[in-house]
Amino acid sequence: MESTYKQAFLQIIDFLEGLEENKDFKYYLVGGILVNLYSDFRIIRAIDIVIDLPSSKITLADYISLLGKNNFHAMQDWRTTLILARETNIIQFLDKTDTVRYDNHIVVKFSSNKYKKMGPIGLKKRVRERLFGIECWVTSKEDFLLSKLVYGGWQDYTDALGCWLRFQNEIDKDYLEIVSKQLDIEPEYSLLKSGIDDPDDFFNRLRDQ
Repeated sequence: MESTYKQAFLQIIDFLEGLEENKDFKYYLVGGILVNLYSDFRIIRAIDIVIDLPSSKITLADYISLLGKNNFHAMQDWRTTLILARETNIIQFLDKTDTVRYDNHIVVKFSSNKYKKMGPIGLKKRVRERLFGIECWVTSKEDFLLSKLVYGGWQDYTDALGCWLRFQNEIDKDYLEIVSKQLDIEPEYSLLKSGIDDPDDFFNRLRDQ
């Protein structure tokens, strides 16, 4: 599985880097694939990527067409993929072995929804990192942590705690303060920086507030 996952990762990064060079296109990795970079090791399955289609030279239909031409596979068929993407702003598809799923989250430029707000916020602060031996665009430590507090499941809080405990002396706390207010997650961030180090305790205290 590890070898298959690596090949799926290389397949999508090669594709996206090509678009960055030629189509005024921007992307960055988010979610589980970054836990081994920013938090505590765990096994992950899907590859989550934010893509800025609205600012690019590519339409949604063209992007999905390019996926098929570059040996990615539809979960059902590409027409269904397009219909669902228009409804959800998420493009889901598979690698060339039909083993690894990709979730492409389309940036929504203007939204009051805190989940959708993370897309353009993370885009401004994306950074280059090396994964599986190649450089690619990923969300910053700060935005990784904030996104985990936004989504707010037990595993998300575990990942956020892991990131905080590893990097609290080097992350931009002023940025975290400002953006946590914008995202309406001040209670979560306040609890995170209080010194708590157990995800169960974190989850229970937040629930009781």
